[in-house]
Amino acid sequence: MHKLFSFSNGEDLGEFSFTEDNKGFNTVLNEHPEVKTLFERRDRYPETLTINGVNPVLHVIFEGIIENQLQTEVGVQEIYSKLQKEENLTPHAARACIANVFLHDFSVVLTEHQPFDQEAFVRRLSLIGTDIAKLSRNDRCPCGSGAKFKRCCSPYAEAFIVSPLAGRMDLGFGSYIFDTPANIEDPLHPIFQLEARYHIAEYMDTHQDLDGAVNVLKENIAQAESYQGRDFSKNAWQDYMLFCQNREQLAQEYLKAADHLISMTDGKDKGTLICDKADFLASKGNMETAEAEYTHLFTSLPTFYLSRYRYALMLSNNGREDDAIKVLTDLLTMKNFDNPTHEAALTLLGILGGDTSDFEFLC
Repeated sequence: MHKLFSFSNGEDLGEFSFTEDNKGFNTVLNEHPEVKTLFERRDRYPETLTINGVNPVLHVIFEGIIENQLQTEVGVQEIYSKLQKEENLTPHAARACIANVFLHDFSVVLTEHQPFDQEAFVRRLSLIGTDIAKLSRNDRCPCGSGAKFKRCCSPYAEAFIVSPLAGRMDLGFGSYIFDTPANIEDPLHPIFQLEARYHIAEYMDTHQDLDGAVNVLKENIAQAESYQGRDFSKNAWQDYMLFCQNREQLAQEYLKAADHLISMTDGKDKGTLICDKADFLASKGNMETAEAEYTHLFTSLPTFYLSRYRYALMLSNNGREDDAIKVLTDLLTMKNFDNPTHEAALTLLGILGGDTSDFEFLC
């Protein structure tokens, strides 16, 4: 029977050990589909698997332990129901708040090799959501243990804080969210799952698991396209395209992703994507197709003057300086295009040795 997980110090989960077919674990894993591929491929990574300080597999394991307790422990069930009714938490958040307290108690099992004290654990759960800030360290602990607060539940203060987002897979920010959205109170909201997968893919790539990273990014595309709320599809496709861009074995995947994004985009953003695709083709030695992309772009977006500068830059990067000078000279004779493009074209023309004397002005 395959053990689900072991700790780096050699400890296992003791009385809480369970295997991959464990009901509680699988219930939570199904709520966190963003972790499934990582879990299935976990043997490829260090045993101390962490992403921005979080071990996603342990996250699921510990919540799975609480899910199992909810099936058998009346005291835990009561707190779980109370948190949903009185604190208006989702079932997932309520279970995660309980797991936060469990983590403190379980650390004693690991560090001090003591048996888990279920009775003390349930007593402490009654303090979730309680304001204990005014308690003196020498007061009797409100959990009912009879001990002084400082020797009982004082170290649990942060674990008693109620959060509607408890239990979300927080692996970082920067791709789909830049800060916790104030209007989202569901820890299983797709935006958190999309963000987590992005960081999981980065982690897989760092550990040379290219196939795993590709699979996870494709999962993000599938979820983004099926989501009925805000459209995250462009974001997911862009993540995949950029991931493929600098990997020779994924060149065709890059082109597929670029074409898909181009079909979803309008205006200057579309023009920039076409330029990027053309430059990529040129970098692979396919100059004829790259030039065809630019030629079509000049016709389809005639006022996107930056494309002509990008075309000249591509030509110069591929040893065709004379052709680049001609493109830049033609561009600088055009009217009504933006100053940044004018300045960039004039600078490049000078670098290539072209005559800039007739264009020393701002359009």
